Amino acid sequence: MKDGVLYKLALGILTVLMIAQVFWLFLLFSGKNILKNSSQSNTVHKSYSSSQEFYGGEIKNQDRSSINKKSATNENHIYGGIVPHHLLVKDFIDSFFSKLKEQQYKTVIIISPNHFSVGNNNISFSEVDWETPFGKLVVDDMLIAKAKQYGLMSEEEPFAREHGISGLTPFVKKYFPEAKFIPFIIKNNTTKEEITKLADFLIKNVDVENTLVLASVDFSHYQPTIAADFHDLKSINAIQSFSKEEIMKAEVDSPLSLLTLSNYLENIGAKDSSLIYSTNSGRLINKEDEPTTSHSFLYFKKGESFIATNVNFLFFGDMMLDRNVGDKLKGKKVDYLLTELAGEENRFFSGVDIISANLEGAVTNNGAHYNPINSYDFAFSSERIEELKKYGFNYFTLANNHFSDQGQKGVEETRKNLSNLGFNYSGATDAQIDEYSRKDILISDRKIALVGFSMVYRDFDLEKARQMVKDASTENDLVIVNIHWGVEYQHQFNKHQQDVGHALIDSGASAIIGHHPHVVQGMEIYQGRPIFYSLGNFIFDQYFSADTQESLAVGLDFSKATTTMFLFPLKSEKSVPRLMNVQEKEIFLNKFISWSEVGEDIKAQIKNQKINILQLAD
Repeated sequence: MKDGVLYKLALGILTVLMIAQVFWLFLLFSGKNILKNSSQSNTVHKSYSSSQEFYGGEIKNQDRSSINKKSATNENHIYGGIVPHHLLVKDFIDSFFSKLKEQQYKTVIIISPNHFSVGNNNISFSEVDWETPFGKLVVDDMLIAKAKQYGLMSEEEPFAREHGISGLTPFVKKYFPEAKFIPFIIKNNTTKEEITKLADFLIKNVDVENTLVLASVDFSHYQPTIAADFHDLKSINAIQSFSKEEIMKAEVDSPLSLLTLSNYLENIGAKDSSLIYSTNSGRLINKEDEPTTSHSFLYFKKGESFIATNVNFLFFGDMMLDRNVGDKLKGKKVDYLLTELAGEENRFFSGVDIISANLEGAVTNNGAHYNPINSYDFAFSSERIEELKKYGFNYFTLANNHFSDQGQKGVEETRKNLSNLGFNYSGATDAQIDEYSRKDILISDRKIALVGFSMVYRDFDLEKARQMVKDASTENDLVIVNIHWGVEYQHQFNKHQQDVGHALIDSGASAIIGHHPHVVQGMEIYQGRPIFYSLGNFIFDQYFSADTQESLAVGLDFSKATTTMFLFPLKSEKSVPRLMNVQEKEIFLNKFISWSEVGEDIKAQIKNQKINILQLAD
């Protein structure tokens, strides 16, 4: 048994090394694969590999992937699709194309990112044939002529290294041997107007019934598998619901390629989608806590989309940027604190509708401290808070015992400064409930109420709070409540917290996020709704214990029927948070389970960092 596991691991590593080697050799010699004069008849681009065997084979590790087993041949005609170009999943790519082989298209169009931003044009197409192991893939001269007439530009140099195209051309030739071909590549800085022009060209010039239009797109990059899952859930939903705004925020390598495909499919009435495969490199090679790439495979046929837009949130614990944290930031940007957690290309914070923390202090003019000065007295400048926009923060809960540190002047300046900066916020001073305790926003077609309460020095009026939540629930699709409560440095939530939390859930709260104890407290699922009693310190200067430097970030994804929770345990080192490593995470999650009141099924899901619950019917 042990030998078998070692063999699979070795095979996976060898596969990755082989692909990497082929890729770098390809980059090294790709400049020789194309003649600069595209008018010469023997000019060709070469596919990624010259071996037929490289592009064949059955899918391996199917049990480690999320697979929709419906074959396209059992559905109506497929007009478009999304397929990755990461050749670690070449067997899945092969299966994706093989399911379409009975639908013999006359033309195949692939839209890919311009990964290396090469060339003079934001959008380029190639008018050169492609040499593949299965024969020459010939370009569609008639469609190319129309593209030129439409003002689109051909340019060959960018295609010499573009694996978003070269990786897929053999599959096109293998399964559609008579089809003509045209590839488009798109730079990330392409304007929406240019994307509209490309989509308009396709809509007006493509033989719809005989053409397959594909977006060559890899999904989440550089994240552990669980973070990729969080992002992919939103990205796939954005695509299937045809939400253009959400597609542009998706954490994929080319939102613009997806937007082009979406515009084309919507216009021809092909909005009925099927998710065929969803895979992640971390699962396939058993390295889920290392940087990964994920892949989603979709088909589109004629019909309407009946999928509603999801809304997702990423919640952090207490954030304080004054005192010792402020000293560390002197002469530095907030990047000093968040770059490690953000990861490469700021991916961890990408693709999220609402990113929130409990802001422990006032946002005053120039970060001023006003009399009387207290022992614990926090204030931050609006310039410092504005830096958090880079990381997607767009909502702060202010209901806590430090909101009033700078008096009523500080409270008023905080509201004014946050509003001027474009941040959403909710919450009054400790134990108070007023017009600022609730903020209603709109995300796509979903109405969201963001509610903030604090009960540190004394309780707020529970009946008033319940009425606010009840009213919010009748006027909104979701009600998210943040509460500052509990006993400092105690991991176990108390009966009073639980009673208040249950009362607010009964009044209509969709989820409750707790703060204040400076350590993580447990969770429970009550009436199908989550209560996280304390997320602990996100960024703080309490360096005196390990527990005060551990925290939990929570991703919540709400569909019409399901709430999906993602758990991201964090460890801070002198106010700089990072994702916990494998060993740290295992210890932490076992402790978190011991602090929580949940059933065995939820405990098992906590260990996997992902919890699914069905929302109760209204």
